[in-house]
Amino acid sequence: MEDTAIKRKELTGLFGCFALLFFAAVAWTAPVPDTGQAKYHDVVGNVFTCPSPGQTLYGQNDDSSSNPPSYTKLDESGNTLPDSATSWVMVKDNVTGLIWEMKTNKDGVKNYNDPHDADNTYTWYDNNPATNGGYEGTPDKGTDTKDFINALNSANFGGYSDWRLPTLKELHTIVNYDIPSSGPTINAAYFPNTQSSFYWSSTASAGYDYRAWCVGFDDGYAHDYGKYGYYYVRAVRGRQEAHPPQQRYWDNTSAPFVGDGLVAQPGDREWSEPLPLFSG
Repeated sequence: MEDTAIKRKELTGLFGCFALLFFAAVAWTAPVPDTGQAKYHDVVGNVFTCPSPGQTLYGQNDDSSSNPPSYTKLDESGNTLPDSATSWVMVKDNVTGLIWEMKTNKDGVKNYNDPHDADNTYTWYDNNPATNGGYEGTPDKGTDTKDFINALNSANFGGYSDWRLPTLKELHTIVNYDIPSSGPTINAAYFPNTQSSFYWSSTASAGYDYRAWCVGFDDGYAHDYGKYGYYYVRAVRGRQEAHPPQQRYWDNTSAPFVGDGLVAQPGDREWSEPLPLFSG
């Protein structure tokens, strides 16, 4: 499993340089967080010493670090805390501007009276036809994702009432791809109590209306699962994508991409929130 994750990270690194060039060409106006990948891998996944420009395999993600992950701890009123703080309730991503809920009480015991409990799992449920992909999912009194979000907003958690499930792309922005399987693939200094398992996003599957996307914080992969499944959650707030993600793609046949054989997503040009390119 670890070899598979390393090979994936190698591909992530090789795409890193392209990502920067691609977004410069289409006038991307918002920062995209780096993957956190800081090691070089050869074609079979072995770690090796940083190559020089012009050498084979130069140009991996570690060569193009422009927006290193950066976080700030926040208290229950949204005030900034020092990195040395031992107690905090929210985390601000200084690259994307998104604010994330912190999970607590990772002790193997679910407690649905506390929506921040790290052990709680939920079914996927969204009764809004504009965002649920054509199927609302699985309501389960007190233990579905809508109930989870409602609990945070009803309590005005952190002084805010606009908490929501992150989109798939947003959830990927806090994955640290330099951490090997089995994770958790996240900066534990800011996101303690993270499970090495699947976390629901708000993004419904385009191919199967009864499924929605998760990110696995054991390896960083994206997976779509039945909305009836019980998986972990983490809430976010902040500027949202301009419209729901459209899983439509085009071949880059117009200038300046003529003949490059690459595939991109039209919606990426329209999103106002800084989001990563690839969802695994």
